Amino acid sequence: MTTNIPEISPALREWTEKLALNHGSAVNRVYAALMSIKPYADQDIPTKLDTRNSINWSVKLWFDTLLSGSAPSEEEFEIFRDFGRRRVHQGVPLDVLLRAFRLGSRELWCFYTELDEKSDPLRDELLFRISPFLMEFFDILAQIISQAYLDEQYKQARWRESLRYQLHSIIFYHPEDTEGFAKTAAALRLDATIPRIALAIDMYSIDSNSPTFKSELDRIVIATARRLKFPVDELVDVWHRGQLLVWIPSRLGDLMSTSDRRMSKQITSIAETVPEIKAIGIGLVGEGAAGWAMSAEEASRALSFGRSRGGEERVRLYSEIVVEESVRGTKNALRYLVSLVEQIGSEPGLLETLETYFHNLQRRKVTASVLGIHPNTLNYRLERIENILGARLDDAGWVSKLDIAIKLRGSTKST
Repeated sequence: MTTNIPEISPALREWTEKLALNHGSAVNRVYAALMSIKPYADQDIPTKLDTRNSINWSVKLWFDTLLSGSAPSEEEFEIFRDFGRRRVHQGVPLDVLLRAFRLGSRELWCFYTELDEKSDPLRDELLFRISPFLMEFFDILAQIISQAYLDEQYKQARWRESLRYQLHSIIFYHPEDTEGFAKTAAALRLDATIPRIALAIDMYSIDSNSPTFKSELDRIVIATARRLKFPVDELVDVWHRGQLLVWIPSRLGDLMSTSDRRMSKQITSIAETVPEIKAIGIGLVGEGAAGWAMSAEEASRALSFGRSRGGEERVRLYSEIVVEESVRGTKNALRYLVSLVEQIGSEPGLLETLETYFHNLQRRKVTASVLGIHPNTLNYRLERIENILGARLDDAGWVSKLDIAIKLRGSTKST
């Protein structure tokens, strides 16, 4: 704090002491001015009371400094810093906080200079000696409170990053820890009871060792939140195994299939508008730590499946491969379906014929044309398949089994 505190005349001292005794009027004036700007006007009652207390402290500090001729003590400054730290947690942006200081000091100055018409000497003293000090005084207070604000904001960011790491650890390594998951989510101001859908985002080129790596990921997450019309704080993201995973809240009460269909349309717009995104895999809705982990695994599986097929789809849904994935998780079912493919694969042309037949929606004329064979040849091959397998290609159950078996033929054979 500056040591250049002006010495005031007896007349101004008398005037200042009078105002200091009634400084509540100045507090009311400053408080009313601050309530005209957001987010101060939207604060809850306890936060508004804290704002009023900080105004009262600032006004009292000003009058005490001017009357005593002594700078505030370090203890008084520390109390003042606490107001700045609390503004971080109250959601007051720094630019708004500094604007409040400018507005508050202006209103205090106006209150201080409301003199009688016969007070010309006091007006000159106020204008030429006191006003520069008032501007310097509140400028220094603004610097003190903004530094305290930034320090607290940095600590909060570090704290949030630590909590996010803890949340990710629970999801991927301790999904059974439901209590820890709920507490960590609550500390991050996330509703752990809301189901979420995971996105696995594959990017064209990104260097995880680059100093701009985190900001690049943040930009993609912000773009995702904007397109989905969610506050960015409601999204949870992590860089995991070379992919950006993002968990998005689902609408409560939505059926899983409804949520999946709606999400597909929204995510497509993200893939089309963010040039760095190569493809996005979408998992199914999951609840709790285990559900979030499963949805993330599903999203990654959808991404990998599309990559292995060499497809150009920008958005890949796990729901599109859910049947094949379910079969892969059941050893005997997988062995059985693979055996069907092995049986017909022993004769040339049969597997290609069946695959083409299913791909063309069981339209025989189209299938024969695609294969470049006579329709009678196609009929013979299909009959041959039926005889080998003891199947009926007009039976929905057999059609479903064989279609899945063909899609799974690249799977590792179980012995």
